[in-house]
Amino acid sequence: MMHRFLLRGFRSLGLVGLLVLGGCRKPGVPADALFEELSPRQTGIRFENRLRETQEFNVFIYRNFYNGGGVGLADFNGDGQLDVFLTANQGPNRLYLNRGDWRFEDVTDAAGVAGTKPWTTGVAVADVDGNGWPDLYVCHAGPFADSLRANELYLNLGPDANGIPRFREAAAELGLADTGFSVHAVFFDYDRDGDLDVYVLNNSMRPIISLDFRNTRHERNHEGGDRLYRNDGGRFVDVSAEAGIFGPEIAFGLGVTVADLNRDGWPDLYISNDFFERDYLYINQSDGTFREVLEEAMASISLSSMGADAADIDNDGFPELFVTDMLPEDDARLKTTTTFEGWQLYQTKVENGFYHQFTRNTLQYNNGDGTFSEIGMWAGVAATDWSWAALIFDADLDGYKDIFVANGIFWDVIDQDYLEYLSAEETMRAVIREEGVDYLALIRKMPSHPLPNYAFHNNGDRTFTNRAQEWGLGRPGFSSGAAYGDLDGDGDLDLIVNDVNSPVRVYRNRARERSGGHFLQVQLIGTPPNTQGIGAQVTVLAGTQRFYQEQMPNRGFQSSVDPVLTFGLGPHDTGDAVVVVWPDGRHEVRRNVAADRRLVFRQDEATVGRPELPLLPERATPRFADVTAQVALDYRHQEDNFVDFLREGLMPWMRSREGPRMAVGDVNGDGRDDFYIGGAKGFPGVLFVQQPDGRFVRANEALFAADALSEDLGATFFDADGDGDLDLYVVSGGNAYAPRAPALQDRLYLNDGRGRFRKAVDRLPRIRSSGGPVVAADYDGDGDVDLFVGGRIEPWFYGMAPESLLLQNDGRGHFTNVTETLAPGLSRIGMVTDAAWTDFDGDGRLDLLVVGEWMPLTIFRNVGGGRLERWELPDLAETSGIWHRVAVADFDADGDPDFIATNLGLNTPLKASLESPLRLFVKDFDRNGFADHLLTRPESTAAGLRHRPLNLRRELLGQLPFLSGRIPSHAAYARMMLEDILKPEELEGAAVLEVRELRSLYVENLGGGRFRLHPLPPEAQWAPLYGLLVDDFDGDGHLDVLAGGNFRWAQTSLGLMEATYGLWLRGDGAGHFTAAMPRDSGFFVRGEVRDVQKLTRPGRPPLILVARNDDTPRFFVVRR
Repeated sequence: MMHRFLLRGFRSLGLVGLLVLGGCRKPGVPADALFEELSPRQTGIRFENRLRETQEFNVFIYRNFYNGGGVGLADFNGDGQLDVFLTANQGPNRLYLNRGDWRFEDVTDAAGVAGTKPWTTGVAVADVDGNGWPDLYVCHAGPFADSLRANELYLNLGPDANGIPRFREAAAELGLADTGFSVHAVFFDYDRDGDLDVYVLNNSMRPIISLDFRNTRHERNHEGGDRLYRNDGGRFVDVSAEAGIFGPEIAFGLGVTVADLNRDGWPDLYISNDFFERDYLYINQSDGTFREVLEEAMASISLSSMGADAADIDNDGFPELFVTDMLPEDDARLKTTTTFEGWQLYQTKVENGFYHQFTRNTLQYNNGDGTFSEIGMWAGVAATDWSWAALIFDADLDGYKDIFVANGIFWDVIDQDYLEYLSAEETMRAVIREEGVDYLALIRKMPSHPLPNYAFHNNGDRTFTNRAQEWGLGRPGFSSGAAYGDLDGDGDLDLIVNDVNSPVRVYRNRARERSGGHFLQVQLIGTPPNTQGIGAQVTVLAGTQRFYQEQMPNRGFQSSVDPVLTFGLGPHDTGDAVVVVWPDGRHEVRRNVAADRRLVFRQDEATVGRPELPLLPERATPRFADVTAQVALDYRHQEDNFVDFLREGLMPWMRSREGPRMAVGDVNGDGRDDFYIGGAKGFPGVLFVQQPDGRFVRANEALFAADALSEDLGATFFDADGDGDLDLYVVSGGNAYAPRAPALQDRLYLNDGRGRFRKAVDRLPRIRSSGGPVVAADYDGDGDVDLFVGGRIEPWFYGMAPESLLLQNDGRGHFTNVTETLAPGLSRIGMVTDAAWTDFDGDGRLDLLVVGEWMPLTIFRNVGGGRLERWELPDLAETSGIWHRVAVADFDADGDPDFIATNLGLNTPLKASLESPLRLFVKDFDRNGFADHLLTRPESTAAGLRHRPLNLRRELLGQLPFLSGRIPSHAAYARMMLEDILKPEELEGAAVLEVRELRSLYVENLGGGRFRLHPLPPEAQWAPLYGLLVDDFDGDGHLDVLAGGNFRWAQTSLGLMEATYGLWLRGDGAGHFTAAMPRDSGFFVRGEVRDVQKLTRPGRPPLILVARNDDTPRFFVVRR
């Protein structure tokens, strides 16, 4: 049981014996590093959060033993310089006064703030009593009596004659002696009544192994649980329940973040919860209550959520959220310390209401419409190992906020080899004594690895690059709490980092000397009792830039930052306007403000009303309107519950969730478009016929119900038999069937001209491949319509190329498979996802574009006589990708067809390039009748080209247990290549698939068989896109693209691919596209889009129909 406790039970930081070399540059730090680490000898800050393990009190007894301490910054004595308060878990805490020139004096004893409790966690700095002096709210936890856990509130009485601030403890007096396992607290005016309220973040008191997956979110734990205290005339009252705040014992809170996320002027809350309970997102209802909306606002979140911060990373005025977790970037660390939840466990948790959680840092991009797109993988910030503090601030003053992440756990308590050692019977015999378990003996066996902190430089395009080493912040250690502030008054933000078992880190920022960036600082003096103006919103306008911050010093992890706001302005030496909006709604505007100085704003000088300046981006009238309610279609696509991973445990994603595709056409000749929408296995497809009043009614229901066993993967209307009406071809596919099952037979339904269909008999060849797309055209020019049917998947053998078909029409609706005779290269081209007929070379004959998984963009040239030959195109040769859809049109108006091709995107853990491709080895290695999949990355070694496996050891052995003897440990596995694991004869015969391109592209046709690849805008790379519709939606004469996508059915190591809510890619007629997000376009679609089509309606605007997997369709019209 103990190893289960350890598996995800500890969150801590620390290092034994780390030597801080005072007064000299650290090894490996560049001479011109942005930050300079100052030694205790230089600063006088001689503080170390040293932890003492005993047999009675240690990480086995208390899971949060190594969570570390916090940092609190403020000018505690009013001398204009920023002072430092540091918490020590086992005490004493320390207060250091800033005496200038980077010298600090320890005044803890004189100030009376050392603390009296056995275990201290975080600190929140705020002027709680409104007397103008910053106070200290110190949080406590640990397995002790309530009285020993009661939080302390040190009220600042002001400085004495020697300039030393004096404090008195008043937590019980003011109602804030909370006795939960407190981690941190945030003071903020949630009800905007002018005084400060407080949210106290409490970690659960229960051992994690004593809880099952029963969801008790709505059951308040009165001994612990988070609490919201309202300030009622200077005394604090618990209003958690009436305000809508959860407080269950399943919530293991580690981070609390306050920000006005929807920019309505009211502070909202984000709570980071560890373990299986999901995070909470509370939106302030402006009536004293909050509404928890996380599942409405975010598609996925971190699993082991730790610290967090909120700030505007792209200067659009809306704050983003960044949450830390425990995903290592280093491959060896990943393979020795990490496990990903199995699919069944993940699904169980989702079904029990714990939502979509994955091991990774998350960057929730604020879409400005109440939703967030999780783009951490795309942005490059998802993997930082065991992480605690997250701080977003402009470190180099270039005008874009960077991200600092504090890292480390003193003992690697989730080292997988250690956990196996711990669970071994011989280990238990060795450490269990008559008087109990020898915990210290177990602890001495734990590995310990110091980790570097991360410093992500904002590249200005919503992506980040880790520059910790370059900036002088990358020294390995065990860091936890951190805070930034201008400690030397030079205009840039310095950094204090609280380490475990080593001296606190003090970093001097040299940005003013080395980056050339300008700054503005804003000091807020609010009306008592909120004397620091907590909750004020400050915007600096400079040129075309908009720099936004909120006054909320309690942030990060267990810490409080400088209450003076520092804005990096980059090259701007003047602020066109500085706008302060106070919590009571009053504002002040100052114009043409010279940079590189501190401004003081006083609330009592502010003006009533809102400023006239544009503090947020102006929005045009949305081009699209959602008319789903008006159409009132009575239909919902339903999926079956087949789980591909139960057969093929290592395939990267399921392929039984790819519908519905649609077919559109006028089936009864009334001039109105009708549509067919495919059904999943066990659910029939449905034909909807448009009525004169705009309604859609079902038709031919019994006909399609008879084929409900088949899963519809593609469909098209075309005139199969030459009688002038539209017939229907439906492709059967999916991965739920046995190979060559009868249910995989495609179907042809013939139309009588009035929309009544019958199933054709003996018109199609026998088809037993699991198909996907179908495209119709008279490609051979004989006057009838032929078909290409793409083979989608080989059931039970994902990765093997299924059979694709070229079906030639005899003119009367009889089809013959002519693939082997007229297009042999098509037969096993790959796992086809989409195709299109068009004349790419201008010879008057239709060529065939084919795309799919693990295959390049491929064109088959029509050479006449019905023959198709693969066109060898150097520009497309290295485009192997996970392609999903294509849309062909002349996007640059040069007279030849170009195309859009959508791919997996760049927002997953999978990365691929020409130099570093992904390779998938596919074979039934254990001879059990199902394919095994080994995902690898090739590496050049002294022994030649080898392949590093990307699966974890547990995943690999779970599928191929016969390898267990070859991989004795996780540490050994981390050093092994695929060729070390499998013998040459075992690898022989394996299919090897490759991906070199993951971007979604616009492919420009240059003529003469030449093409140029252009990546689509960043927003089109955030998720795989499946639905594409081309049209001129804004009437500017240029073709645009409507796109939708998302995918939820990948392995948990890959996570949800669901960061788009619909995209309008606006074309300029020259092949360039600009992404319009839903808040601007009005094209807003949640969930997994699989198809987008247009329906004509005589006398009415056309309908845009969006099909979603396992959900209802959405309908839109274009506003004119």
